Amino acid sequence: MNCLIALEASSTSSILVPILLMIGGLGALFVGMNMLQSSTEKMATSGLKKLFAKTAKSKFAGVGIGTLATMIMQSSGATTIMVVGFVNAGVMSLAQAATYIMGANIGTTITAQIVALGGLSSSVFPLTEIIISLTLVGIIMRLLFKKKFPKVAFAGDMITGLGLLFLGLETMTANMQSLFLSNEALKSTLISLTNPFLLLLIGIVLTVLAQSSSAVTSIVLALAMAGAVIGGSGNGVLYLVLGSNIGSCSTALLSAIGSTTNGKRTAIIHLLFNVFGSLIFFIVLLCWPKAMESTFAKWFPSSPATQIAMFHTFFNVLTTILFLPLTRFLVFLATKIIPEKGKGNETDLLDGRFLSTPELALTQAISYYHIMAKLSLDDLNMALLAFLNKDESKKEEIDALENKVLHMSKELSGFLVQIAAKGVSEESQKRISRMLLDIADIIRFTEVADNITGYTRHEVEDELSFSPVVLEDVKEMQTLLNKMFEEVDKIVDKPSIEQLNVVRKMEDGVDNKRTSMVQGHLKRLENGECKPQNSNVFINLVGNLERCGDHLNFIAERSSSDILPKGEEDTITLHP
Repeated sequence: MNCLIALEASSTSSILVPILLMIGGLGALFVGMNMLQSSTEKMATSGLKKLFAKTAKSKFAGVGIGTLATMIMQSSGATTIMVVGFVNAGVMSLAQAATYIMGANIGTTITAQIVALGGLSSSVFPLTEIIISLTLVGIIMRLLFKKKFPKVAFAGDMITGLGLLFLGLETMTANMQSLFLSNEALKSTLISLTNPFLLLLIGIVLTVLAQSSSAVTSIVLALAMAGAVIGGSGNGVLYLVLGSNIGSCSTALLSAIGSTTNGKRTAIIHLLFNVFGSLIFFIVLLCWPKAMESTFAKWFPSSPATQIAMFHTFFNVLTTILFLPLTRFLVFLATKIIPEKGKGNETDLLDGRFLSTPELALTQAISYYHIMAKLSLDDLNMALLAFLNKDESKKEEIDALENKVLHMSKELSGFLVQIAAKGVSEESQKRISRMLLDIADIIRFTEVADNITGYTRHEVEDELSFSPVVLEDVKEMQTLLNKMFEEVDKIVDKPSIEQLNVVRKMEDGVDNKRTSMVQGHLKRLENGECKPQNSNVFINLVGNLERCGDHLNFIAERSSSDILPKGEEDTITLHP
């Protein structure tokens, strides 16, 4: 009796231990993939953003950049979110977005190829063991260079992530082998899963639950390395892979909930592309039951994992070739499924979904800042025009625009704080800090606009009148400020010493104009050419306009702080 109990305990242990270790291996796999994704994102997203923004409208360029971006970031979801951001910002059309999504699908297959490499490891060249051993190297790089050399630290995270990925894979594979060797029932169950529709559904469901086609494909590859045969010796495992491709659309679809019209359309294009492609291959596999045996199994007989990985890549490449000429058709279908419901607004740029890709979120925040800054200038110009025309009817419109800008400033400030909390590069952290101060400067325009509406009220109520010379001087100062704003708006994104010197000269010009206007006013007072009661309004008006020039100069100086000669940056007024 005691012997029987001992045997049962041993049998339970022989099943339980491998399962527990498989779960641990799966955890290591997920952590490794996450580290690999986040570190590459921090290192490369800034460059990718520029590449996205500058790319030609060529379909092939879109596919290539989409592939490259996903290979680097190890996430088609991150690439799709980035694409949605550019569509929302008006940088990219839906037709262009479609090509990037196709490229992202190709790029995501690199994870499967990396995992398949683990299956090629041998005693002669222990690739898996070498990569796992590098985990310690990556951790040391992170500890030593985190503060002084963040990019080296990010590279360390990449190495650590890759090491953990292979460690998880190795642990899963070894324990799967142990489990299958001791459990014939489990082996038979996997072999008996021959129904193509059921396997397709399993692939979809598993990917939706895991929110990662790469993770599901990695598990399938680990099973193959362990000797498991899913669906027998036919096409069974391929149906599972097709299902994972359809399931991968769930991330984009979920992120599109509550998104803009174009954001939803982008997700639909992703879904249409994957569903149509999978259905075509599904039908082909049904009509050709020995497709796997006749192709990939024959070409890579010693590595079942490589067979699956190669099919995964082949499927996405061929689907892209088939549908690349049909991008406009996909866009047409997406627009029919998601019809236009009105124009988007600025708040679309600050969608919280972008926070999963902080560097992209910062790009959106910058676009939002430029919109807010322009509205602030519009508010000032509207107030000045009302003053020049003695028009009090514009007060409500001016006040409404001021309130809008103030609301936008609060939204933007909060969004920037959220981005900073997510973790971005040192360069991006500096940019966020500068932007928070720039916001404080730019909203001063609306405060000046509010002051000018008060001067307009005095102008009307007290029946004040200003000579054509005065009004012309005000117009000239307004023109100077508008030109200065244009130059500062450029320098915010692309600082240069030459551009900064232009802004500095323009700020001097605004100061000189104010001085000459005040002196001219005093002379007119002496000569009795204007009324003394005009003075208060005039002096305050001119002083307010001059301060707008100061605030613009603060922004320009701050934006150029990183390129100024050593020591000069310390003299910059960081805040008015």
